[in-house]
Amino acid sequence: MNAQAVLDFIEEIGVLKNLPRTGWRFRGIKDAESIADHCYRVSLLSMILADVLTEQEVPLDVEKVMRLALLHEVAEARIGDLPFPALKYIPEEVKAAGERAAVESMFEHFGPLQKKYMQLWEEFEAGTSIEGKLVRAADKLELMIQVLEYEKIGYRSLDKFWTNPWNYRSFDDSPLIQEIIDLLYQRREDLT
Repeated sequence: MNAQAVLDFIEEIGVLKNLPRTGWRFRGIKDAESIADHCYRVSLLSMILADVLTEQEVPLDVEKVMRLALLHEVAEARIGDLPFPALKYIPEEVKAAGERAAVESMFEHFGPLQKKYMQLWEEFEAGTSIEGKLVRAADKLELMIQVLEYEKIGYRSLDKFWTNPWNYRSFDDSPLIQEIIDLLYQRREDLT
């Protein structure tokens, strides 16, 4: 790998700073958060959750958690953010193959690091390791935190986010994560 490969990748990933999360646009939110905004907060949330769980002697690799969090949306630099309603028309295997091809080609000039980064990205996608599960939970928690923030400033077309079981499928038995979910619901209730 050389300097050009690094710079090309970083420039390409920079598009995420300007790509809005499309689910918000579908709900009429004009100044929707960008994919990069989402990724930053997922990374912070993942770090905090990993540190707390490590203090509780849950065996996990915090560095791997951070790598998964940082890589989890890289495919969107090439394929964009597919909104949830569109996913019922795109077979999961087609979406997964497209994302995988995008990520693989993004790292094609990274030499041996391509395999390393692909394995990390695939681990997040699979969500089978404790680290992958944690980052997937942080990804959905961040979504729900953002929903609440939009509701606080007056958007009221977001009920489906709260009732969609897809948004809770990544949560494990972690008392901390469950406590955060409970607090989100309480804060939402306090809005009314």
